[in-house]
Amino acid sequence: MERSLEHKSPQFAVNATFETFSTLKYACTHAALVDSYEFEPVKVDSTRYTLKCRDKECAWNLHATSVSETDTWKIRTSIQDHTCHGIHHDGHCNVDEEFISMEILPKVRADSSVKPKVIEDHFKDVYGVKISYMKAYRAKERAIEFINGSHAEAYSRLPKYCEEIQRSNPGSTVQLDIDPTTHRFQRVFISFAASAMGFAYCRPLLGLDGTHLKHTFQGISYF
Repeated sequence: MERSLEHKSPQFAVNATFETFSTLKYACTHAALVDSYEFEPVKVDSTRYTLKCRDKECAWNLHATSVSETDTWKIRTSIQDHTCHGIHHDGHCNVDEEFISMEILPKVRADSSVKPKVIEDHFKDVYGVKISYMKAYRAKERAIEFINGSHAEAYSRLPKYCEEIQRSNPGSTVQLDIDPTTHRFQRVFISFAASAMGFAYCRPLLGLDGTHLKHTFQGISYF
């Protein structure tokens, strides 16, 4: 099997650096995907990232460590020549949800409604690799969370948001209710002062509508 020389890129040379662990992991997986080989982690923790080829007879391996007191990672040892014949199946053990989410990030930024089937087809057409529908779906959700932040993070910021409304919009009414036992969000009422004063010149008509929330944190949002 003829190999691409992608895995011999200077980015994997000894002393090459990566800004974060995520960029290092992504680069390793992308190279493995392009060059049709799979690796397995030997040591992975907060300071070490050691990989070897899944073929036990192959000499390929890579070892990187974090640079003290920074997010940077540096390659310490690297044998980039393969003595195996690569993979011949249509799956890839290193293509996990994290890698897929980083790969499709531009697609999701451009169109958050992109379907998991489109993501499946992308990996099949570009890399010749099959991924499951559910893996594509979860990777898309992960990408959306990376772009927009998580629901849990948004709820945790509600108290600060309410304080900021009252600070920057004097006279506004904000009522945030949290369950005293579970400390979970229950409801929030917001009335901006300018809007409230404007109602004084309107006909006495009040409308109420609700939207059902269908994601992890379910409920009804009223307007």
